[in-house]
Amino acid sequence: MEQVVFISFSAFLILMAVVIVGFAMAFRYKKRELQHRERLIALEKGATLPANGSGHQGAPWTPRSFLLRGLTWLFTGISVIIFLVGISVASRREAPAWVRVSQATSARQNGATEDQIRQIMNDKEERGLPVGVSLIGLVPMGIGLAYLITYRAERERESETKP
Repeated sequence: MEQVVFISFSAFLILMAVVIVGFAMAFRYKKRELQHRERLIALEKGATLPANGSGHQGAPWTPRSFLLRGLTWLFTGISVIIFLVGISVASRREAPAWVRVSQATSARQNGATEDQIRQIMNDKEERGLPVGVSLIGLVPMGIGLAYLITYRAERERESETKP
């Protein structure tokens, strides 16, 4: 039962990731399409186009953007870990008596011995979301740490180039 919950939860997370990435790609495509239309209309009217062609000013990868993205990813990973550990702890409970009776009855019908049936009835194993699922939060934490390391390296490089 625990494996089924874990597999279905994992499938749900993967499906949600695919949906989110799909929407992000669709919106980015739509934005680029609108920018292209805007540029075509500007060319038809004889207006001058921006030099960089993308419509935004400034460099997209400044050390400050590395810091912002790094902190965002890092704290997202931490919050995902805390959230999943909380769900795991809150969902832990022993199997109800009716489940143990049902399992024991099924085992008796399948030819289990009295010792095996007694063991099923006395099973106090806790069930719920495994705590190990929370390790998925290490992925965004790692991305955040990579951005923060890049931020620090860029700051050091900038300080070396300035007299």
